[in-house]
Amino acid sequence: MQSTEISKSAEECCYPFDPSLYRDGRSKDYKLIKWIDKPFVVDGTRCLFHVPLAFGSAVMRAMKKIELSGAQVPKKDFMILSDCSSPWWSDVLVSTSNVYVEGAEVTMISGLYLAKAFEGDYSNMGKWVQEINELVVEVKKSTVKEEEEEHEKEILPNANNEVPEQEEELELLPNANVKKEVIKQKEDDELLPNTKKVTRQKDGSIFFYYPTCPKCAKKYGKNYVVIFAWISEV
Repeated sequence: MQSTEISKSAEECCYPFDPSLYRDGRSKDYKLIKWIDKPFVVDGTRCLFHVPLAFGSAVMRAMKKIELSGAQVPKKDFMILSDCSSPWWSDVLVSTSNVYVEGAEVTMISGLYLAKAFEGDYSNMGKWVQEINELVVEVKKSTVKEEEEEHEKEILPNANNEVPEQEEELELLPNANVKKEVIKQKEDDELLPNTKKVTRQKDGSIFFYYPTCPKCAKKYGKNYVVIFAWISEV
């Protein structure tokens, strides 16, 4: 009975990946995704030309920290990312439902990201990165143009309007919300002194998402990599 359960568990290691989740309809083979303070526990490993080595060990270390601190991994949208800022080193990011994890570095990812699913051998990674960077340039240009057109539409009809009451209230109490956030931050730091909270949000940020392990990729006959590229702040 036990061997049957183990065999079943191995068969269900990774769910089949649906690349259409990262396509925006039929016209675009990519999708824009917005993240606001999405928390990840950070570990790291060496990599070879953007492909992480000992990836599983880094994931297990991060998962152990999450478990020991009483935190949890999210049941929805759980993912493990690699941040290969260089061809030789990768930060491994494991999503968590907790903003603070005792004894671990928690990075908060915010921004509008372009996500695209690629299929093929890892030897294509350099080509995929170049393609995603070119796509980011195109999307940024179109986004800026759309924002400028929208801004022009808003200026004329609202030129003589009075300042909304909400804005006046914010001017009277400019520091009210800031003070509450500072107090809460201080309380959190006192509760978890070994926790490090970092926010990653910069131009040129690229994250790699491997939806299936090598064994499951071989089983399904498809090897997918999803690349997330930073577009703008949110």
